[in-house]
Amino acid sequence: MKIGIISATGKAGSQIAAEAARRGHAVTAIVRDPAKVADKGWQIIAKDLFSLTTADVAGFDAVVSAFGTAFDEESAKGHVAAARHLIGVFEKIPSVRLLIVGGAASLYTDPLKKHQMIETLPKEWLPVPTNQAAALEKYRQSSANWTFFSPAGFFDAEGERTGTYTPGTDFVITNGANESYISYADYAVAMVDEIENGFHIRGRFTAVSEKKQPQAEDPDAYYGLEKKKPVFEGGISRYRAPFNYELAGKRFSILMDLGEDIEVNFVSGSRLEWTQGDGPLYKESYECGKAEELAYFVNFELTGAMPRTNITLILDLETRLVTVVKSFTRFHKRHPYLVDSTYDFGAIDLPGYPLPKKRHGFTTDLVGKRVHWHYAPEFSIVHVYYHPNYIRGYFLPEALKKMKPQQPADVEAWMENPYDEKGAFIKVRDGLYLVNIIEQSMARRGKNGNSLLFLMNTVRVHDVGRSFGHSDKIGADGYLAPENYMLSAYGDFIHSDGEYENKPPFYVV
Repeated sequence: MKIGIISATGKAGSQIAAEAARRGHAVTAIVRDPAKVADKGWQIIAKDLFSLTTADVAGFDAVVSAFGTAFDEESAKGHVAAARHLIGVFEKIPSVRLLIVGGAASLYTDPLKKHQMIETLPKEWLPVPTNQAAALEKYRQSSANWTFFSPAGFFDAEGERTGTYTPGTDFVITNGANESYISYADYAVAMVDEIENGFHIRGRFTAVSEKKQPQAEDPDAYYGLEKKKPVFEGGISRYRAPFNYELAGKRFSILMDLGEDIEVNFVSGSRLEWTQGDGPLYKESYECGKAEELAYFVNFELTGAMPRTNITLILDLETRLVTVVKSFTRFHKRHPYLVDSTYDFGAIDLPGYPLPKKRHGFTTDLVGKRVHWHYAPEFSIVHVYYHPNYIRGYFLPEALKKMKPQQPADVEAWMENPYDEKGAFIKVRDGLYLVNIIEQSMARRGKNGNSLLFLMNTVRVHDVGRSFGHSDKIGADGYLAPENYMLSAYGDFIHSDGEYENKPPFYVV
């Protein structure tokens, strides 16, 4: 087939052109600067989109428009202008298909088509998706032979080609990890499949793909954030909420109260750049959860840092306030699995605006309360917030009945060596608290005590969080293997008679 690619030098256009050429199609790059594709072996039309005529494209079987604009309001209007121009060109040649690299924001998030992804986007992101959605309506009203391909919510330029994908129509769909995700390379596979098969003529479709993880030569190799499904306490990440990608493309300067100031750049929905003071530039994978509107829980690990160092950012964009929690392990010779944390508070610096005078801070708001947290169908635990610096836990009788046969023995051990751990409580805003359980008592007893950090919404009684430390498996170096993954739970407050809270700490004199 003869396929023309408008903007064949862009991220999407170049991938689609390469995929089409790989399959033996005759590719023509429609570009403003022929020098950028001179070495590709493709035919070239040296024009921009707005100079194209019907005569230029009449000989193709299909033309893909990968046209893009800057994100400012004026530039974004180009999407509607491009639609008008292309409709005028292609309405005269209905035998030639026009396929558009569209946006995800117009996908619906409910079966009644009352809500769209665009409703979840920050105001400053709206110009491009708003105009892409308007362009889609232009195509729908036209007589051109069009197809509009909306990517997933996270369109990953750095993602690898798996060669497979799951198609959809007008609704947000997710992959096996419950993520609205597709790599540019797999998007190109789906686009060329559409060109070859014509599944969605005069319609819109979408697709998602799986993330292709690197294959380790060493099966125990560790890449920072744990990518395999964790197995711990019956799998306490099974209620994990979908990852959030709203920080992609944002950069923050954070002025800290105690430590050196921070620069963090969210390069994409999964990669960030981090520097603190005059320290090195770290380029890391990260995961993000959202506990409330404009309140984000960002989790990543510093590659190669000794001791192992995890960083969690609590970004409250409503107040411009930030909490930074650094957690460490493998720093103690006698107790190698001991974990500890430090805390610092700061604010986001916005040029032209005064620095907020308030800060997140430690609180006693939760002292005296109990929450029954559910992490999986067969695993739940009551957390008792009985002291500003300690947390303890126990199991309700109905929870014990759901647990696996081998777990009651663990429960009996807990009764002899109670779950009574160091803790910290930080107030982010009304109804939103950061809680850190630092399992040092378990580590001193020879177990794999971790740092369990939760951003807790006490109004809806749910949380997003992460577990950092070690699994119960032996790694290649003879130590317990590293572990770092995000999790979620839902809960309910339960009545406290005060008896359990009034017992003194089990492991503190």
